[in-house]
Amino acid sequence: MAAENPTEPERASPPQGPEVASAALSRLWQERRFTEGAELARRAMARFPEEPRFGVGLANFLLAAGELAKAEAAARAFLAGNPPVDLAEEVWIVLADAVIRQERAADARVILREACVAVPASVALQARRGRQAMLAQDYAEAVEALQIATDLAPEREVLHNSLLAALWQTQRYAVGSKMAARAVELMPQSPGIRLHLANFLFAENRAREAAAVAREVIELDPTNTRAHWVLVDALWRQDRANESFRTLEAAVARFPTDVFLLQQLARLSGAVSREDAVPIAYRRAIGLGEMPRAIWEVLIRALFKQEEHEEAADTARRAMLVYPAAPEFGALLTEIMLQNGAAQDEIAKDIAAALGTEMNALPVQIALISGLLTHKKWDEATTLLEGLRSDAPDQPELLLAFGIALTGKGAPEEAVAILSALAEKYPENMQAWEALCDAYREAKQIKGAVAAYRRLEALGAPLHLMRRVQVKLFGEQFA
Repeated sequence: MAAENPTEPERASPPQGPEVASAALSRLWQERRFTEGAELARRAMARFPEEPRFGVGLANFLLAAGELAKAEAAARAFLAGNPPVDLAEEVWIVLADAVIRQERAADARVILREACVAVPASVALQARRGRQAMLAQDYAEAVEALQIATDLAPEREVLHNSLLAALWQTQRYAVGSKMAARAVELMPQSPGIRLHLANFLFAENRAREAAAVAREVIELDPTNTRAHWVLVDALWRQDRANESFRTLEAAVARFPTDVFLLQQLARLSGAVSREDAVPIAYRRAIGLGEMPRAIWEVLIRALFKQEEHEEAADTARRAMLVYPAAPEFGALLTEIMLQNGAAQDEIAKDIAAALGTEMNALPVQIALISGLLTHKKWDEATTLLEGLRSDAPDQPELLLAFGIALTGKGAPEEAVAILSALAEKYPENMQAWEALCDAYREAKQIKGAVAAYRRLEALGAPLHLMRRVQVKLFGEQFA
């Protein structure tokens, strides 16, 4: 029976000769029996110490079996014996990979530097050195290693992509465009390499050339949305705004659910007086797939701006069904209905129906209050807030709204007291700091307003928020 068991030869003593042992190890590798292979390789090393290939096999089998510490130890022991270069390369790779998989990034970088000195012509080791340097954001070393790797293996597209990415991070655009042009010559059918070239050309302010290369990318790969955007941006840089926007419209029509392209359509539409393009594209987007909240919000606001109030309200209701926990859509519905003269009870009933809750539920009331604040109905908002504060005295949304309402109705000192406490309790709340800045400004306490503004800067507030605060605090001349 033992002779019929295919594992028996491996379980026995090492085969009679090294060639038979190598064949057995190859079979175990192909069958992915890595633990058994490691044991056989260890026994073969003991029996045939003059055969370094079994030490290589042991390190590889241990790594494949997930025995990372043992693989590392085996690799270090093998390399300590000054093995031949052709075998050392493979074991250096095992050592580096074992350490990388143990998440010891700094140790791995030291090992890879040493390995690249020992085996400088190894593409695999140079590529790994470059990759680990990229992960550590040491782009200078990444460029050095990847440049060597691409020189050694110019046919490897992945190496060129990595090198160009490292050059981009170092902002070496002139060098990058030269390296990208060289890579294009080597791989003329690669849309990814050409896209690198277009990006570098654009960064060098060579917009006309960037547009031409972007068109080539699109011809090679019409689905490359990044290339479509580079073309749009390059045309815009050449002051061909209308052509640029038409190109963007065509790209959005081709990729109707691409969020980045949709955002750019909304951003650029005003500059070419084409706000009408936004609802057309956004309607289609939300009908085709799941879209982020911001896409819904832009569509609702665009419809509202075009006085398509009924559609804007219906879209807000749909958005509340998709994102029931998002407060902005109830607030938008309130704004729309108030614009059409609806009463508070009617609005609350509508929001409650969309959310599947009671009219007096807190999310409904917060949405109603937000809409009232937008319409500067300070007294009505304050009345609602005063009624809710006794039930939810620590609710941050209510405290924020109450502070804004008090500022609006001419009681900024009271607002400062409420908003200061809120900002202290929630120091990362940018809305609270913005509202506090407004309250201080209305109270003529400029020192406090500037301090709140500085806090927003420290928090890394987005550009649009900072611009809004700057205009209110310092005036239009600040721009």
